[in-house]
Amino acid sequence: MSEAGIPLGSETRLFTGLTNTGWLSGVLIDTGPDASVYGDVPITDVLITHGHADHFSSAADLRRSGARIVAPREEAALVENPEVNIRGMFSWARPSDEMVTKMFRGEGCFVDSFSDEWRGHGVEVVPLPGHTLGHCGYLTDDGVLFSGDALYVRAVWERHPLPYAIDPGLVRASLGVIDGLDFEWLVPGHGTAPLSRADVGGHVEHHIARMDDVSAFLLALLAEPCTTEQAIAAVSRHVGLSENAAQYWLAVTTVKGYLSDLLRQGLITFSVRHHAGYWGAV
Repeated sequence: MSEAGIPLGSETRLFTGLTNTGWLSGVLIDTGPDASVYGDVPITDVLITHGHADHFSSAADLRRSGARIVAPREEAALVENPEVNIRGMFSWARPSDEMVTKMFRGEGCFVDSFSDEWRGHGVEVVPLPGHTLGHCGYLTDDGVLFSGDALYVRAVWERHPLPYAIDPGLVRASLGVIDGLDFEWLVPGHGTAPLSRADVGGHVEHHIARMDDVSAFLLALLAEPCTTEQAIAAVSRHVGLSENAAQYWLAVTTVKGYLSDLLRQGLITFSVRHHAGYWGAV
């Protein structure tokens, strides 16, 4: 990769790394941890897909250099103060360091404006909630969609078999939005080369199938009522999660998301017995 990035479409450039980054006409989409990799390209604005620190890890440095920071309205508090996300994951208590994934840790950055106010500059905002409440993708005029963490491609599923999601129902809806968009290339947030439009449908289907597997597993499990902890442990074993504190706390949020999704559909019930929460299939 050159300092000018990898050309995609007629104008868009891609900078690959821990977090994939796009650039078009002075607008950067997400950031990796090292702002120097963007070389000498001018950066006037930074569009952030969502409020996880691995997607805005050098935003504060770029703002100090004069760039404006733009984030989804619902994500702005997380960008400005990553501690909010950390505390929320731990039911607002203060967790010890080993309980917190590195993707939530980073330097907060003031947000100058919101994504829903963004107009022009060759980039369209595409709401893609579910991974987080206000998650957005960004579609460039020359046909490149930067999807953040809305779509996990097959290769990423191998490393992260239970992708973080606060609302699986919204994730499914957002995947449908992606599959219906007109673009030439899709750049996911992590871990893979850009996908051609023809290849995206298979990855969308794979993502939905893996989510459906978790939902079906939970429904079968809950034929006999289980506590929240039992459900989290069973799903973690089912998908093959490694056992460590940070992974556990990510699974807590995600499995609760699946349970809430099934509850809203009327497929399971929730009750409290002996001061423990129990979930059971209808």
